[in-house]
Amino acid sequence: MKPVAAITGTSKGIGRGLAEYFVDHGYLVAGCSRGPSTLELEGYQHTQVDVSDENQVAEWVYSIKEDYDGVDVLVCNAGLAPSFLLVMTPGKVLEPVLATNICGTYYVCRGIAKLMMRRRSGCIITVSSMAAGLHLEGTSAYSASKSAIVEMTKIFAKELAPFGITCNVIAPSMIMTEAVKALGEKTIKSALSKLTIKRELSMEEICNVISFFTAPESRCITGQVIHMGLVV
Repeated sequence: MKPVAAITGTSKGIGRGLAEYFVDHGYLVAGCSRGPSTLELEGYQHTQVDVSDENQVAEWVYSIKEDYDGVDVLVCNAGLAPSFLLVMTPGKVLEPVLATNICGTYYVCRGIAKLMMRRRSGCIITVSSMAAGLHLEGTSAYSASKSAIVEMTKIFAKELAPFGITCNVIAPSMIMTEAVKALGEKTIKSALSKLTIKRELSMEEICNVISFFTAPESRCITGQVIHMGLVV
């Protein structure tokens, strides 16, 4: 039977690329995002889910249990990335970021972890960001949420290790998604200049780190953060 990967935020960007990667490598993929997806691949199933909504996440996890019985790999990728200075950040911007990036990651990890615990195996990967290490102006809400994801994942790793479940974090630098391009050339150039490896990432490089975490030979690796393109 094919292994199963659950991935959040698969309608575009990194999430979409990861969904394509896992399908290409023989997985059945259960993907979700707030909006519809144009990704049509055999072995890929999409569900519209707002991960900040606890009930919607619970329904999605239940459907995965019914359709696939279990999950081998979870990648929590869904997130919001606004850029506002502290004094210009209203609650209507701050609260969705924290709800999606922190609570959404928590809800999804909690639900999928229960499925993995039944099998006493699994691999959970959360997604942080270079922003958490660079302390860039205008990213206080986003960086706080991505830092929280790192701390949560390390604690998840300790709690779930007795059940054979690994929990690790990937912190990519800059990859040219539509959201990043929308920041503008000046902002992109400035951010790249602050990296240790001053260039954009490729989807292949991100998938390489994901494949490292999911490899059977990596079952003793947990609670780790891989920063891509940055020394922290």
